[in-house]
Amino acid sequence: MKEEPLRITAPVFNIQGYCIHDGPGIRTTVFVKGCPLNCLWCQNPESNSPRPQLMYYKNKCTGCGRCLGVCPQKAVQMELSEGKAWAKTDRSLCISCGLCTDVCPSEARETAGKDMSVEEVLKRVAEDKIFYDSSGGGMTISGGEALMHPDFAESLLRECQKQGIHTAIETCSFASRETIDRVFAHVDLGLLDIKHMDSARHKELTGVPNEEILENIRHICRDLKVPAIIRVPVIPGCNDSRENIEATARFTAEELGPEVPVHLLPYHNLGEAKNESLGRTSILNMKAPSKERMEELRQLAASHVRNVQVGGSV
Repeated sequence: MKEEPLRITAPVFNIQGYCIHDGPGIRTTVFVKGCPLNCLWCQNPESNSPRPQLMYYKNKCTGCGRCLGVCPQKAVQMELSEGKAWAKTDRSLCISCGLCTDVCPSEARETAGKDMSVEEVLKRVAEDKIFYDSSGGGMTISGGEALMHPDFAESLLRECQKQGIHTAIETCSFASRETIDRVFAHVDLGLLDIKHMDSARHKELTGVPNEEILENIRHICRDLKVPAIIRVPVIPGCNDSRENIEATARFTAEELGPEVPVHLLPYHNLGEAKNESLGRTSILNMKAPSKERMEELRQLAASHVRNVQVGGSV
């Protein structure tokens, strides 16, 4: 028997209100966990896995030891460094059960991700409808990758539209054609990422080639005729060459139409602290591109596309 649409669940790691960079107007962005790509620069690394994950902030830890007493896996041990006691977790034993986060008085521990139903998420989204109506905003589903949870995404987007809430999706577009058609039937605006135009380089940077991604983007814009914005995360040394930015702009103008906007999103290093909280070492060590460099790339793209801006929607 088919599951009741409102009861369909997905792992959600954040619901953020009053967003102004994830589509037009004031929006609520729903972040789901799980992504088929593995971008070297990922700024939400807690979104990569669909499973709950422990995030630990050493600078907040008071060394109280409460987490030791509740861990069923005995994964936590106290260590002394720099004259301070802190709780170290053996992540090979940790099952992210959340018991240690429940007892932590300093919020040094949190669990990223919990299963939520469409009904639960919709209730939270609908609370801000007055702001959507007054600003031309709405709900954006993001990730991770929302297309990894097609039943959930389709149901949430459909229910939002029923309530008169504008819908948008942030996506890498790496999914089956069936999934694209199902989900985008309920999308008012697609925020479509293009990481790199060269497929081999795309695979080096993200783990997958780009042919299916580009073909899906063509299909979304040409066949489904869903309004879209092309978003390019500008990562120094990875995809910020003049050749790649120009190739992306030409693809947009020639394959999708010169009226389709392009947003150049400058890299920031917020993901590095998140990697540390997950017990990982960040692969990249770089600075954000300068305003001058971003303006140079904007002007380059603008020679092909009518509407190019630095940063997301405002």
